[in-house]
Amino acid sequence: MNRKIIIVSAIFLFLFSCEENPFSSKSSIPHRKINGIINLEGVELYPEGNHSGIFIWSNQLGISALSGADGSFELELPAASSPNGGGIVDGDYILYFYMSNYEISTVEITFAGGEILNDDRVIKIDGELRKKVSLKRMVQVNTEVRPNTFPKNFQEDIKITINATPDRSDIFFYLKGLELPRQPTIYSGLLIKDISSGDLVLSFNPDTAATIKRVIDKPYREFLVNFKVIDDSLNSILPAGTYEAIPYVIIESNDNVPEHLLDALDSGYDEFSEKYFNYPIYRTGGKFIVTE
Repeated sequence: MNRKIIIVSAIFLFLFSCEENPFSSKSSIPHRKINGIINLEGVELYPEGNHSGIFIWSNQLGISALSGADGSFELELPAASSPNGGGIVDGDYILYFYMSNYEISTVEITFAGGEILNDDRVIKIDGELRKKVSLKRMVQVNTEVRPNTFPKNFQEDIKITINATPDRSDIFFYLKGLELPRQPTIYSGLLIKDISSGDLVLSFNPDTAATIKRVIDKPYREFLVNFKVIDDSLNSILPAGTYEAIPYVIIESNDNVPEHLLDALDSGYDEFSEKYFNYPIYRTGGKFIVTE
């Protein structure tokens, strides 16, 4: 009888002296994150420069995120499914950093036992990248509005110039416009965004306009959108405020974009609509003010 009591007591002490109780609720590894900083070449450092909107993606891990204004990002890893696997198969995984007018950058990380494997050159075990990721520019895109300040009762055309300055010779733009026989191309495809709300308030694109492919030659190339005022006044269209003229431009190069990366972007990013605002492209200029 005493022997039975001793055996039961030993089992009881063993179960409750274990570092992790197998019957407790702690049966999976908690969520982990990968974080770091990305810089766009040719853009001033934050806060003078804005490094937001860079698309970070891993097809293998099924995760994505966008960078903030300071270039920071955070990726939440898949939920853990077991103490050993952590929901991630052991091996190497690639993170892609994408901005359409910049070259794609990558970082390779390794997982072992469901955990990030510490690498003195790449990443800490807690998921923090050891170095800033830098994206090299392929083409600079600047939009100029003339005039850039005008009253609501303005009765003249507003000229929008898209200036493309390539760093390489294999850059192509897809724009909206009309191609007429023996006449200069008429470019359109203009979206007007309210700066305060971020909403699309006006779009300019004739029904007959098509998508046109253009090579961007060095040293630069310009495209003019002659935005015609409707009903001789902007009174009924744009109230006083600050706006941004956003020309529709999709960028292509000879670089191989990883399979499914574009599919992972927000649906409709290449449509001529407010969904185009989700297209990752770094551009400057385009601001204008409508006064009373």
